[in-house]
Amino acid sequence: MKLTEELLKKMEEKKELYADGIIMPDGDYRLITDGHLKTLMALLPYTEHEIWKMIPEDDSALFWLVEKTGCVLTDVNSTIGMEMTPAQEKTYKALSGRGIVSSEYYDLTRQREKFREQH
Repeated sequence: MKLTEELLKKMEEKKELYADGIIMPDGDYRLITDGHLKTLMALLPYTEHEIWKMIPEDDSALFWLVEKTGCVLTDVNSTIGMEMTPAQEKTYKALSGRGIVSSEYYDLTRQREKFREQH
């Protein structure tokens, strides 16, 4: 969903309904319905079984999916992703500035770089 002032006001009224989501690289905000893992897996052109085979055993499935999809994960406690696109940053600031999603952002970029260097 593209954020508008009207939608942001609606989201502020019922924050608990809108915190769990993903911010796509183009800034589009999508609510999750079946957990962050399954939501991210659905974005890739592979079956869930194929994706599980691709994820290294010593890696975090969630972090791997964040890296592969380029999405930012949001919820009420924390927000994680990699270096944001300008569109993602705009959406994130609009949501976190109103308290809809957590303002605690964990940038995984360096962690992912270190993981790749070790493998």
